[in-house]
Amino acid sequence: MKKHIYILWLSIITVFTVGCSEDEGLQEVSIAAPSNVEAKVTLSQDNSGNVEVLPSAENANTFFIDYGDGSPVSDTLSSGETFSHIYSEGNFDLIIVALNVSGKTTKLIKPVEISFLPPENLEVVIENDNIQSKTVNVTVNADFASSFEVDFGEDGNDSILIGNIEETVSFTYQEVGFYTITLVVSGSSSESTTFVEEGFEVTEVLQPVVAAPTPTTPAPNVIAIYSDAYTPITVNEFPTEWSNTGFEEIQVEGDNIVKYSNLAFTGIVTDYENPTNLTNMDFVHFDYWSTDATALSFKLVNTALNPVQEDIESAGSIVLGEWVSVDIPLDDFDMDRSQVTQLLFDTLGNLSTVFIDNIYFYTDAPTEPLLPAPEPTVDAANVISIYSDTYTSITTTEFPTPWSGSGFEEVQIEGNNTIRYFDLDFTGIVTDYDNPTDLTAMTHLHFDYWTPDAQGLGIKLVNTALDPLQEDLASVGDVSLGQWVSVDIPLADFDMDRSQVTQLIFDNLVEDDASITVYIDNFYFYN
Repeated sequence: MKKHIYILWLSIITVFTVGCSEDEGLQEVSIAAPSNVEAKVTLSQDNSGNVEVLPSAENANTFFIDYGDGSPVSDTLSSGETFSHIYSEGNFDLIIVALNVSGKTTKLIKPVEISFLPPENLEVVIENDNIQSKTVNVTVNADFASSFEVDFGEDGNDSILIGNIEETVSFTYQEVGFYTITLVVSGSSSESTTFVEEGFEVTEVLQPVVAAPTPTTPAPNVIAIYSDAYTPITVNEFPTEWSNTGFEEIQVEGDNIVKYSNLAFTGIVTDYENPTNLTNMDFVHFDYWSTDATALSFKLVNTALNPVQEDIESAGSIVLGEWVSVDIPLDDFDMDRSQVTQLLFDTLGNLSTVFIDNIYFYTDAPTEPLLPAPEPTVDAANVISIYSDTYTSITTTEFPTPWSGSGFEEVQIEGNNTIRYFDLDFTGIVTDYDNPTDLTAMTHLHFDYWTPDAQGLGIKLVNTALDPLQEDLASVGDVSLGQWVSVDIPLADFDMDRSQVTQLIFDNLVEDDASITVYIDNFYFYN
């Protein structure tokens, strides 16, 4: 580095000398080399390593600096200007070179010691997780710190983890008890700061503090036994008097759940006089939470037969300390499921505390139609068609309207054009504002729908030619899922003037449910 400084000095002196020789009439003047070279060195106290250098000297008008850490030599600065540089921690020789107009230089070597402050003002939070059993969370905040290492102190377990400041590090112990937790907090300084928490008690979460997952299966696909998400069927005994368990209903985050304590087995009777037909269902679902169960099974019983038929299936490997959703195919139960009267939970000999929620049966309905809608048979002469491959449809000017609250696409099912509305809130069709459609000679409205998840669906007719406009909405009634449904609504049900209809609107009818998908075909009016 010093070699580069000498070359820079030579370059400056050469330029100065050549300039004097070419300037005729300039008389030689003797100028002394810079003297009393000094520098005010200011070190930041924020562990940034920033150093500011304000050089000064007599008979000097410019300065440059070799910082002594291998970085490039600074550009020249005029007298009174400040140099700024970022150092790492260590000891360095700061070389300041003062230069005057005659090319003469004087240098000053100034030792600089850069030392960073170790982490201080530690704020350490060590606490048991309120959801995950035997889990401890550690969060650290400190001045002059960037990371920390934490030894959770459990023998026989890899209990040393590393985290960043203000982040949370979590560790799950094998056993509850008292442990010494040691933290080493590091920053830019070569010196770290240690924090020790002795005798921290690791505890076990004995019951859930968050509700079970909210079911998403559409209600029409469900036969519910116990769940706040659905309307359960009537059950006569819950639990049965012959159940071998403690029983209570508790609330977690406002959600009702069942707590079975010292559970060996427990029964639920639906209705002996009116058995439950599960032949159209595909799965049984329930959610469980436990800290000590080693096994859990579910049994179906048909007592309407003689002899009784029953079968039991396992919930699988038990996961402790968190909600687990179980879905067992009903085909796994080797029995007649047309008259089920009893449902049982069984821990297979290990008395346990088990929390249960969302017990229901459901069908795994398809998500899209595999066959086209039924082909219409009404004589074309008696039809005003809006959308159908069977008829010649009238001209529509907006299909869908720009103000529709729905996704829209046209798909083909076995060569048959079909409308697919997705994320359906409402969707509109405009026939022709300038040439309204006269439906007074028609008696019925018809369309075919197919949906995997809708819970409500309606159709609205609008007459915008009047002032004020007239409109009315009719519902399709109970929605059937996973099959084509033909809808025929008498036009007399629409209490309005039908002589100048301009808008046709499909409506979801269910608030806060704008994620449904509905397929529509063969939309027409007929006499």
